[in-house]
Amino acid sequence: MVNVLGLLSVITAVSCSRSDVRTTAIHVPAMADATTVRIVTNAVLNELDGRTEMFQHGGDIELSKGLVFYHENERLRLPAYQRQILACIRQVGYEGGVLDVRASALPPYPSSRGPLQFWPDRHTLVLSVPGMKTARDANVVLDAIAYARIGGDDPRIVVDPALRSVRVTYNALVVARKNFEHAVACAGYDANEVPADLGGPDAMPRGWWQGVL
Repeated sequence: MVNVLGLLSVITAVSCSRSDVRTTAIHVPAMADATTVRIVTNAVLNELDGRTEMFQHGGDIELSKGLVFYHENERLRLPAYQRQILACIRQVGYEGGVLDVRASALPPYPSSRGPLQFWPDRHTLVLSVPGMKTARDANVVLDAIAYARIGGDDPRIVVDPALRSVRVTYNALVVARKNFEHAVACAGYDANEVPADLGGPDAMPRGWWQGVL
């Protein structure tokens, strides 16, 4: 007798693990020094890992005041993690300081089964980054925070400063080459055929808002 439930479990597991692994090269002509390499790598890393991370995260920006309201979980209360975030921001040329950290669970959503709380452990870290004046700055700071959140580089990203290029191996069912190119462009650098002006004043980081919500 066929174990239908077991068979369905196997089919589900296989279907959920599908992938289309590809490798692409991103040419960044301006990637000439250690700071630029870090900024570009952070941008690519945020796209590669940020879409599949287990940690819920997000944030708001008050650009006119140089404030970042970064949302994650309760580990934001850890002084060591706060220092790690500030160190990653400093590594790309910005000084920052912690103003506050607090629990900030979102209000429950009404549903047919009653109120649902999708992010009960949401916490907010309030950072002051005085040098964050433009949308390009905001993208660079956001990517630096992602580097701290992820905890290190990904071996699927290989940087060649001599060739001014980044080689990325990725799952095309999750992310596309254009995502990497646009992320680098929003950080202020030409990426293949995508111009750096995507990092201009009208390019606020995706998923972030100008103003405090």
